[in-house]
Amino acid sequence: MHQDPHLRRPWRAALIAFAASAIALGLVAALALGLGLRHEVARTGDPLARAADAAAERIDPARLAPARRLLQDTGGPARLIGPGGKVRLQTGGAGSVWDAPAADWTGALATTGAGGWALRDGAVEARRELSTGAAVVLRRPLAPGAGALGAEVWPVAALVGVLALLAAALTWWLAARAAGRLRRLAAASEAAAAGRPGPVAAEGRGDWRRLGAAVGAHVARTADLQDVAEARVEALGAALAPLAHPAAARTPAGGLIRNEALERLVGGLGVEDRRQVEDAVRSGLSSAGPVSRRLALTDGRMLEMEAWAVPGGRLVAVGERTEQARLAQLRRQVTGSAARHLQAPVSEVQALGSELLGQVPAGSAPTVRRILAAGDRMERLVGQLLRGTENDPRGRPLRMRPIGAAGIAYGLGTAFDRRLRDRGLRLETALPADLPQIRTDPALVHEILSELIANAATFTPRGGTITLGGRALPGGGVELAVSDTGPGVAGDELRLVTERFARGRNAIGFPGAGLGLGVASALAERLGGRLTLEPGPGGRARLELPAVPAPPAEPAEPEPAVNGAAAAAP
Repeated sequence: MHQDPHLRRPWRAALIAFAASAIALGLVAALALGLGLRHEVARTGDPLARAADAAAERIDPARLAPARRLLQDTGGPARLIGPGGKVRLQTGGAGSVWDAPAADWTGALATTGAGGWALRDGAVEARRELSTGAAVVLRRPLAPGAGALGAEVWPVAALVGVLALLAAALTWWLAARAAGRLRRLAAASEAAAAGRPGPVAAEGRGDWRRLGAAVGAHVARTADLQDVAEARVEALGAALAPLAHPAAARTPAGGLIRNEALERLVGGLGVEDRRQVEDAVRSGLSSAGPVSRRLALTDGRMLEMEAWAVPGGRLVAVGERTEQARLAQLRRQVTGSAARHLQAPVSEVQALGSELLGQVPAGSAPTVRRILAAGDRMERLVGQLLRGTENDPRGRPLRMRPIGAAGIAYGLGTAFDRRLRDRGLRLETALPADLPQIRTDPALVHEILSELIANAATFTPRGGTITLGGRALPGGGVELAVSDTGPGVAGDELRLVTERFARGRNAIGFPGAGLGLGVASALAERLGGRLTLEPGPGGRARLELPAVPAPPAEPAEPEPAVNGAAAAAP
C-alpha cells in the first residue's frame, strides 16, 4: 500500500508551520509597532500642525518685525523662508536642529499620510506655504529615542521567534502522531493483503477512530474470507492429489500444493530440465491472469505449462505436448513443401502470360492482364505461405543485436500512421521507461509486430485503439503485446488461429487468407521467442523475446590499510 511520504516526515510540516507563523506574527508585530510609533509622534505633530496653520494665517512676510514676534510666540524653532528658498527669519534652536536628516524608512512608513506634519530624525516638522510664495516652517524636537522603532524591534522579534517555534513544535507533534496512526493502519492493511491479517486498534477520535474501525472491519473480513478460501483451496488440493496430470496450486496465504504426478515428473528430469519446469511452475503461480508457456526438454520432449486464477489462489497444470508439436512440425513441413512446388508453375504462368500479352489482339489484352495479376497474387500468397519455413525464399541468416523497444515502436508508428488514420484507428504505445533492451533481429521483430498490428486493424471497428505495450518478464525476457478494442478471439480458437489458413468465427466477412498470425508465430519461433494469444473481447497478442543480459557487477574495491595494517580480504 502506498504511503504519503510527506506524512512520514513531520519535520516538513513543522518547518512550514514555523515559516507561516513567523511571517504572520511578524506582520502583526510590525503593524502594532507602526501604529504605536505613529500615535507617539502624533502627540507632538498634531499641535504643531495647528500652530503652523495659525501662524500662516497671521504672518506677513513683508513686515519682518511682527513676523519675528509671531514666530517667537510659537515657542519653538521656526523659520520664514522667502520665495527663492532663502531663510529670512529664524527663531529658537541652533542650526543643528535644522540639519537633521529625514526619518528612516520604518518611521516614514509608519507616518505615511499624516495630516499636516512630517517626521524627521528626532523631530517633527510642519510646513505651510503662503500666497506670496514664502513658507513658514515649524519644528519640534522629540524626546531621545522617540520617532524610531529602535530597541523595541529585538524583543518583539524574539517573541515572534518563540511563538513560531511553539507553533512548529505543536505542528510536528500533531503530524508525528497522525503519521504514526497512518503507518499502523497501512501496515495492518498490507499484512491483510499479504495473507497475514492481525488485530487493528481504533485510535484517536472522530474520523481517525472511524478510519481505524473501518480498517479493522476490513482486516477481519479479509481474515474470514481467507479462512474460507484456504478451506476451498485445501479441498481442491485434496482433489488434485490423486490426479495423474501434474498440477500445483497456490493458497491465499501463499502456501503451495503440489500433487504426486508433478513430483514424479520433476524427480525424473535432469538438472537443467528440472530447473526449467520449476521456474515455469513458479512463474505461473506468481503471475496474474491466464498464462501459457511451452517447455522444450533436452530429451526432445515438449511440455506446456498453463496457469489460471481460481477464487483465492491460482492453479498450474503441466502437460506433455510432444506428439502435438511433432504433428504441427509435420504439418508445416508438408505445407511448406506443397507451397514450394507451387512456385515453379506460378512463375511459368507469369512468364507465359507476359509473352502472350505481346502477341494477342488488343481486345484480348485485358484478359491476359487479369491472368498476370492473378499470378502475381498467387506468387505473393505462396511467398507468405513459405515465410518462416525452411523453404522461405526471403530467408537470410539472423542478425542479432541489442535494440530498444522504443525504436521499434517509432518505426511501426511511422509505417502505420497514415494507414490507420484513414481507417479512423489510433495506434498508442505503453512502453515502460525502464524496459530492458532486446537481443534480436530488428527486421524480423518489425515484421512480426507489423503482422499483429495489421491483423488488429482488420478486426477493430472504426474509432478504436490499437496499443503496443511491453513489460519485463521475471525470467529475464521482454514481452511486447499488441492489444485492440475489437471482438478478440474465442478461447476454443486460440490454438487454431496461429496455424496457416486458419480463421476464427469472427473473421467471417473480412478479407484475408488467415496467414498473418501463422507467419508471425513462425518468425517468433525462429527468433527463439514465442507468440501467444489471450481469449476474450479486445484481442491481445504477446510476443516474448530474450532480453539483453545485465552487465556483471564490478568487484568492490578493497579498503585501504589502516595505520599501516594490511587491508582484510573481502
